[in-house]
Amino acid sequence: MNTSKRIVLMALLALFVISPLLSQRADDLLSADHPIAYGEAAFRSRILERTGSERSPVGLVLSGGSARAFAHIGVLRYLEEQGIIPDFIISNSMGSIVGLLYSAGLSPDQIYSAVTGVSIQSLFDLGFPIRGGLLDSSRFLSNLASVLGPSLDLADLAIPIIVVTEDLVTKRQVLLSEGDFYTVLKASYALPVYFDPVEFRGHLLIDGGITNLVPVDLAFEYADSVIVSTTFYDIDTLDLRNPLTILNVSLDIGKRRQGVEELKEHLDEAIWIRNNVEDVSFMEFSKVDHLVLQGYESAKEQREKLAALPAGERWASLSELRSSLQVKLSKSQDRYKLFDHVTMHRPTHLVGPSLAQEGERHLIDDFNLGLGYSYALENLDVHTSLGGTISLANSAAFSIMPALMARADYHLFSHLRTSLYSSVLYDLSSGLPILSLGASAEGRLLSWNDQVRLSLSQTFEHLSLFDAGSRYQSWGGHTYLATSKVEAHLALKQQSIWRLPEARVDLSYLLLGDWSDSRSFLAFSLAGKVAYAPLGLWAAVTGWGRFALDAKGDVPLFGSDGFRTADGALRSQGHDLSLSTNGANHLVGVKSSIGWQPVDFSPSLGEVLIFKNSSLRLYTDLLFSENAFRAKVSVGLELYTEISLLGISTLPTTTYGGWDQASGGIVWGLGFTLAL
Repeated sequence: MNTSKRIVLMALLALFVISPLLSQRADDLLSADHPIAYGEAAFRSRILERTGSERSPVGLVLSGGSARAFAHIGVLRYLEEQGIIPDFIISNSMGSIVGLLYSAGLSPDQIYSAVTGVSIQSLFDLGFPIRGGLLDSSRFLSNLASVLGPSLDLADLAIPIIVVTEDLVTKRQVLLSEGDFYTVLKASYALPVYFDPVEFRGHLLIDGGITNLVPVDLAFEYADSVIVSTTFYDIDTLDLRNPLTILNVSLDIGKRRQGVEELKEHLDEAIWIRNNVEDVSFMEFSKVDHLVLQGYESAKEQREKLAALPAGERWASLSELRSSLQVKLSKSQDRYKLFDHVTMHRPTHLVGPSLAQEGERHLIDDFNLGLGYSYALENLDVHTSLGGTISLANSAAFSIMPALMARADYHLFSHLRTSLYSSVLYDLSSGLPILSLGASAEGRLLSWNDQVRLSLSQTFEHLSLFDAGSRYQSWGGHTYLATSKVEAHLALKQQSIWRLPEARVDLSYLLLGDWSDSRSFLAFSLAGKVAYAPLGLWAAVTGWGRFALDAKGDVPLFGSDGFRTADGALRSQGHDLSLSTNGANHLVGVKSSIGWQPVDFSPSLGEVLIFKNSSLRLYTDLLFSENAFRAKVSVGLELYTEISLLGISTLPTTTYGGWDQASGGIVWGLGFTLAL
């Protein structure tokens, strides 16, 4: 066989082998517009079962829209008032959170309670995108599991629902009406980069709202009567030169266009509830009340069309389910109110940046920055961090020390939290370690319609220094502090223009020692704040005192007392039990401030980094340390803001500067008020 014939034969053979692969690839590509559905046959059967073939089914489409999707709660509330309960729901993105909770049996009021009875921001944790996302939602899912139960399948929900997602593997839309409830819920809001893609039967699912905010066509495959509730986004004040804003708006163009296209095809037959929330930023979770109200009013505008729909029966089984869920919801919220704690229904691992304090401490008041690892299961939380302990204030020696930190919290009987923590710091100047240990136990109880929180706590701190010139040189050798405290905290539920946001009173007994000698003190503090809501003005005052029970003077000043001074002698007063510098048996402080928090002021960087609850205040600190009628004064300005990633992962930041009479100079500092 000559060479030319051999080449032709080999080419034909190669074509024969690869042609099926080419055909398959073409088939895969051309099937990209065909959704993959799970549980669709059972979904149709359940709709038929609900209507009994006696009436046309009523479908409800809940669009995506991030925080704006909470307007759907108001829509559902109005529909139920009119006796309308949908026979099925089609949803995607944040609309699926509302849709899934409603399908699982929660009433609109219970859904509202579920999202307002907790701090949503506290239920999401920032981590490294090891699996594709920056935010971990394990605590959010566990909070819902405490109400709905840890094992739940979409096929068993009270109201049939299809959640629309997109698949990174097949590049196709995936429609879910069966599967683990929490897996589907997590996939529904898996916004790329921010949340991990979710594994489901070989798929890697992400938020279906990235391609179409309003899947109207799908709803009309199952019914002729469809209600469409939309929460589009239309703010005209965006900086369209900001790179992050450009990216967000670019994504919004496609998903809005596809949703509008499907909506226009069915405008004559669909009942469109266009929620009046399009001017709300996509992560303004603080506006839940406004969003729900606007949803209700927007639905009311369609009352004539809605009145023509067949009213769904209020099934006895649904009422019974809601009654049982209310008991679980109340228990879950009561548990959360005490310690902001969520019982984890699945083991959770998180690796990410760590920036926190070890709790309420007196011997050390720096903050820790590092790489952290967290593990949580049921009522146990463990956190470790490798990084550094940092002081960013001239009221103490500026320092950065390598540190290894660990903390474990265990919540017992809902009302009790116990904690253990330790830090091993390496003092670069002395080349020696510093050891910090601590333990605490605190019991809390709510009363007076949850507006008063009573607590009783016992804490123990220990600090070991192995060099007199170390960072914490005002403490010598090995020091311990044991504190017993009883506290009453008042948080009034108010709607008037004049408000008393909080008030607090506590009484403490302290035992300070160096393992060879010890001293005891009695302490108190009183705090209150009043605000004028329309202008964002507020005033706060805190009075505190500490008294030596042994009448030996030298009452210690702790950094946690909050008196801002760069006077080293004053800051170290009472720390050395063998040294007498001040014969006064009292140490009394008064902290007062007047501040302004601009109303509706939440600037952002591309709507990704949001600066919220910002305030500027003038502070005046008084300290009576020697003479009962003569005070040392520290005055200045403080800027406070909460830096939030997508409105749900928050870092409170305080920057201050002023004049300190005790040192006769300027005092300044930067701090992060994260306390575990």
